[in-house]
Amino acid sequence: MKHGMLLFLLTAIWAVGAQPLAAQGSIAEELRAQWSSSRRQLVAIAEAMPADKFHYKPTPEVRSFGEIIAHVAGEGMMEMEAVAGVAQPGSPERFDSLRDRAEILRALSEYLEYGSRALAGMTDQQALEAVTLRGRPSPRWAIVVGAIGHNKEHYGNLVTYLRLNDIVPPASQGG
Repeated sequence: MKHGMLLFLLTAIWAVGAQPLAAQGSIAEELRAQWSSSRRQLVAIAEAMPADKFHYKPTPEVRSFGEIIAHVAGEGMMEMEAVAGVAQPGSPERFDSLRDRAEILRALSEYLEYGSRALAGMTDQQALEAVTLRGRPSPRWAIVVGAIGHNKEHYGNLVTYLRLNDIVPPASQGG
């Protein structure tokens, strides 16, 4: 995953340098669009799993469906707090103790809404500014791209969990 993300970031940086910014559109607008797409996917797949299956694990060594959702929400909230300029983002483990489907879905919604608000008024200049995450500076855009990548990485896990329970993921249902 890290090598793939690095390749993506290097390609994005090259593309920014290769074309005038005006020809590409807004960095912040693209971040908002990608965030919105990721948000729709996560909400749909989380809501597709029935409450009695939220504790499902394909093997004992891995996280349950609900634990993956809580993990995504905790990590993502920390990242988006950094993007928003919060000096001391909360712990990524803040939602790890949640077990009930309603609580986990509420935490996911809180994270995704917070991220939307953090991105709502972001300018391209702000997207390029560095903020501190995990003790080191990173440009806001890179943190957002990382959060979206993390959302999509676990979305792939969640698709498998649904299919192992004979549930067709919403994105595959057509219509």
